Amino acid sequence: DQDTGVRVRHSTKLVVEKAKDARDITDKILFRIKSLDPGLRRDDKKGKGDGLLVTVRYEDDLRKVSNTLRKDLRTILVENSEKVFAQEFIKYEKVSEREFEHQGKRAAEIVFTYLSPYGRFVKQRFMILIRDENTAFYISAQAEKDGFEKANRKYFEKIFKTVGFK
Repeated sequence: DQDTGVRVRHSTKLVVEKAKDARDITDKILFRIKSLDPGLRRDDKKGKGDGLLVTVRYEDDLRKVSNTLRKDLRTILVENSEKVFAQEFIKYEKVSEREFEHQGKRAAEIVFTYLSPYGRFVKQRFMILIRDENTAFYISAQAEKDGFEKANRKYFEKIFKTVGFK
């Protein structure tokens, strides 16, 4: 992304859609990556749907939050994400959580499952990547639970390994 300096490498079987509507802009979504791989597509109740979705968004002005709460920014973001997921996703269940360094930046990852509005279980990898004490990026990659391992091996691993800043 030219404005934020975030970069992601991905397979040619994936298509990037830049954020375009008002809600995306309000939510600070930079882009979504969807699958062109017919093996990862599925039918939903409204017609054809993607079995794979990656979303990249960011949040800024975080220094105020960290200073006010007097806690580590990564800890704050992980705790807040888990609270939101538990409220937002039906049958939310955390599978794993870890904190680590990624290309010299502090990061965390939460893997979880939930029940989609279409009645299918979805598995998601959610990465928090802190660029500086004021800005964090969120990379979410999800697929239906049954197809998640294939999508993870084929696409998500590369995306998560290569995400970084220019």
